[in-house]
Amino acid sequence: MYLFRILISSLFVFLASAAPRSDPLSTTPRLVKIFNSMAKLGDFNAPIPLPGGGQRIVASVVGGSIQAVGDRAVTGTFKGGISVIDIINGGAAIVNNVQTFGSTANGTAFLITESGVGSPSDDFARLTIDAGGKYAPLRNQFIITEAVLAVDRKSVMTVGYLVTD
Repeated sequence: MYLFRILISSLFVFLASAAPRSDPLSTTPRLVKIFNSMAKLGDFNAPIPLPGGGQRIVASVVGGSIQAVGDRAVTGTFKGGISVIDIINGGAAIVNNVQTFGSTANGTAFLITESGVGSPSDDFARLTIDAGGKYAPLRNQFIITEAVLAVDRKSVMTVGYLVTD
């Protein structure tokens, strides 16, 4: 329930910052799937104790790919990155911060930043894609993701959704 409240709060902040409409409640936001990705993870470091309890886990992103669904996202290859996960509340919740970089199929460099909350089995996050050229407008889109860590802890599968009205 806590996760749902955070996700909805973020959505309301985004919608409140959008251009005013004559009837702001006339449209219900919807999610449009825009990409699937798979990030390969390197070795995990030893847990770092957090003040007040919990632990921080850091792993490198050593490769992977992102595949656009339609023309609303990038298709490309991850060259590297870092995943920082804070495990709190006795392991019942996590806070993730991930940055990956790479290049699109046409050679455009990109940086993807993802921050969110969830449980050890899956999490939800806000994602930002920084890239140039035709991908530059992605920087201003409101994108949320759902990510699942593979059982072997060697990869993370992510699905990205654009919030639209």
